[in-house]
Amino acid sequence: MADPAIWSGGADLLRCLSVTPEAPGVKTFRFAPESGLPLRFHAGQFVTLGLPLAAGTVWRCFTIASSPLQTEAIDLTIKTQGGEATVNASATAWMHAHLEAGMTLAAQPPAGPFCLMHPPEVPLLLVSAGSGATPMVSIARFLRDIGDRTPVHYVHLARSESELLFKAEIEAIAGELGSWTVDWLTTASGRPDAASFARLTPDLARREVFCCGPAGFMASVEDAHAKAGGPAARFRKEAFVAIPIPELAPHAAAKETATRFTLRFQPAGRETEAGPEETVLAAAGRLGIAIPYACGDGICGTCRIRKTSGEVEMHHQGGIEEEEIADGEILACCSYPRSHLVLEV
Repeated sequence: MADPAIWSGGADLLRCLSVTPEAPGVKTFRFAPESGLPLRFHAGQFVTLGLPLAAGTVWRCFTIASSPLQTEAIDLTIKTQGGEATVNASATAWMHAHLEAGMTLAAQPPAGPFCLMHPPEVPLLLVSAGSGATPMVSIARFLRDIGDRTPVHYVHLARSESELLFKAEIEAIAGELGSWTVDWLTTASGRPDAASFARLTPDLARREVFCCGPAGFMASVEDAHAKAGGPAARFRKEAFVAIPIPELAPHAAAKETATRFTLRFQPAGRETEAGPEETVLAAAGRLGIAIPYACGDGICGTCRIRKTSGEVEMHHQGGIEEEEIADGEILACCSYPRSHLVLEV
């Protein structure tokens, strides 16, 4: 049973208090419960918002950027995944175009296992790319608020200097705590590979790692951590926990026909048939194969899996990068079979 002394969503809506630009295409939205009840969460967790798009309410997950010690409101720092032309279909584009102070939204309470629950017991590596900085700044603000001086190596990658999120604040926190090393990287010199991360953090094996960003980026950090001898239990990467999404079976990508394709899921070796109008995610669900997902609409990237053979038609909205697609990865929630498929889950 939910604690009645803390905010638990439902009829208790979140009211937008302010909207603050952070970087090109990035804004911070501050929310507080209408009831005035305090918010409880751990640094790195997310909330789920109900957003009133033209086709109806859709539910989207967003990581909380603020410190869990600040219980009267939460900050959500969000990068838009579309422009003005997509405000009726893209949740983040709608928020950037239309969400203003005073408006209210339905929401589900904070959740997610990617979080720092207690003061760290070993040195940390907080490593992120792009909007993956959001859970890292929550952790950083938490460590500042409790005055924790555990050694932290903070690494962030962005496309350009102007897109380095929270740079001034992170450097101020590092200066205040005195036990931090901070590295800012841009893709002008290329995305770092595992060897680059190993050189950047020579003591990687002894650190607990929190990693958030595109799949290829996280894979490089994880590879470097493993090769350095770091315990797998000390490597954490962002992934939303599966929640019910009303639009799990989105609009058909093609009219239903007699065409059927075989989908084989490895390593379990389980198979099913699916038509061209059914998503890979829905087909997996019929087999009882759990693919984590959050947005159900190709935005968050949570349902990313590898396609080892076959062709799909994918309608994503920014949740996967072109090099990841070229490497055989797909988003199961918005991928429709166009041939027999072999998939790794």
